[in-house]
Amino acid sequence: MQTSTSALAVVDGCGSHLISLCQVKATDADADQFGEIEYSLYDGFNFYEKSKAFQIDPHTGQIFVSQDIDREGDPTTYDLLVKATDGGGLSAQAFVRIEIEDINDNQPVFEQDIYVTSISSHTQPGAEIINVVATDRDSGIFGIVTYELVPGEFSSFFTVDTSTGIIYVTSALGHLAHSAVFLTISARDGGGLPSASNAAVTVNILQTVLVPAMFERSRYSFSVPEDAPEGSVIGTVKAREPSNSLEVISYRICSGDLHGKFSIDPQFGIIRTKKQLDHEAQSVVVLTVQSQLGDSPVYSSTQVNISVTDINDNPPMFLTKSDKVTISHTQPPGTAVYIAHAEDKDSGLNGAIKYSIASEQSDAFSIDPSLGVVNLTRTVLAEKQQEYTLQIAAEDCGSPPLTSLLMLTVVIEEQKMRPTLVFQSLVYQVEVSEATSPGAQILQVQAHSLDPHSVTSNLTYSLEPSTDSVAFGISSDTGWIYLRKHLNYECTHMLSFRALVSTSEAENLRQNASTCIIVNVLDENDHSPMFMHESYFFEVEENPIPSGVVATITAVDKDSGRNGQLSYFLLSDGKYFKMNSNTGSIL
Repeated sequence: MQTSTSALAVVDGCGSHLISLCQVKATDADADQFGEIEYSLYDGFNFYEKSKAFQIDPHTGQIFVSQDIDREGDPTTYDLLVKATDGGGLSAQAFVRIEIEDINDNQPVFEQDIYVTSISSHTQPGAEIINVVATDRDSGIFGIVTYELVPGEFSSFFTVDTSTGIIYVTSALGHLAHSAVFLTISARDGGGLPSASNAAVTVNILQTVLVPAMFERSRYSFSVPEDAPEGSVIGTVKAREPSNSLEVISYRICSGDLHGKFSIDPQFGIIRTKKQLDHEAQSVVVLTVQSQLGDSPVYSSTQVNISVTDINDNPPMFLTKSDKVTISHTQPPGTAVYIAHAEDKDSGLNGAIKYSIASEQSDAFSIDPSLGVVNLTRTVLAEKQQEYTLQIAAEDCGSPPLTSLLMLTVVIEEQKMRPTLVFQSLVYQVEVSEATSPGAQILQVQAHSLDPHSVTSNLTYSLEPSTDSVAFGISSDTGWIYLRKHLNYECTHMLSFRALVSTSEAENLRQNASTCIIVNVLDENDHSPMFMHESYFFEVEENPIPSGVVATITAVDKDSGRNGQLSYFLLSDGKYFKMNSNTGSIL
């Protein structure tokens, strides 16, 4: 039997509707039933629960996506072993690598909803007043954020840097009669998705001739290792007082430090760590620091970019310390028998993993250093050695490198006699709606003997007890599987269990066989949308000019796909307010 190895790309968020990705193909030179091939995802990686994101058609070898995939939360690559088994029990394996491509499924989010600053009415055009910051979880161009000043009553006096979010004064403010102006900043990612909500900026205009202490730089950049102890100095910002001023300058962090991990010396502007940092949780921090001259109500601000550099503080981790795999002694050299998979939370070289076989017990196996695929290098005979123990090492590329081990037991199975009692399929798949009533028949399994002289009229069918099989029953004489209780798509999308069959002969002559049953549960629109709150109260200032988004109402629906997509609308006449049907924003 022959198979192949392949790799492909899958788009992030492609859903749970059994989308076909690729097809593996095996050939068998035997005829009749011994040449019939059944495909399955190999037991060698079943401990890795995330592999349940995929299923394989047992007859065609088509691999499907069976659940939602999120590139931001799930692995970016999946390594699968596919097993092809013929009617006589002989098998072969193929390795498939699936890479997840990012799509633009995350909107930019502002770090703060409201920004407030105060400036003098004599502030000169070109002065920086405040920095707004939004982030996007997507990668590449989809994660790049640009900013825009939403047109309004006072927007002509200001501008925003489209790439940094820094707001500048563009016109003299001395003739403004208002004590405060209100600006709205929107954000958009590289794929065109707008921010979930805009940032509201309040600029207090102080009628004073006082000039603020101006920072020497409009932007500072520092770096600090993630293992820096609390109180470590990161860098210093400095503002200069106006000429002829005897007032003392003070400093404070006004935004960007959501988790209170930094502090600033109010007298000298020295920025220090206040808590333990973690590169894996937040690699870049953008602070806005303000300077104030004495008790002056006006102040200036600067942007401080802090890069938290990675330290090799996380070793590669296998999801299990030991595992076992069984292979036939007929497997040819080059066969993939197992995938060793470790994860390292570090980034760059500190998170890059290379695999090796640490034990020198046998030369029968090799491992791909980058993929972790264990391959046979020669034929193995069960009569010489029934099992091999391999110590697989996962080592990162940090300095110094960190390592973890996996003990893999490879059991060599002798060629068994061809079974005389077999099911018509090694794997059965059926789709069942969650609305199907208990008692309904969903699938019939049937077994027969490969021996033409054997009589199989007295067969008894049963289900192997498991948490997935409790929802089903089986007719012991006909093999019809039926529902015993309602299914719930929201609890589980797929159920897998085994059906058993045996002859009614004496125990020493009894023949047995088993098959795998996969039930894909189909969603029904059985949940109504639910608002997050029963009632909402919002205050809106009287203004002849529309102020944009007033608030956003959010509802959730437990259903999936189109059944879970929501549209919002107002029951009123909409004279004063309108609602965005997609986002629930009230305008």
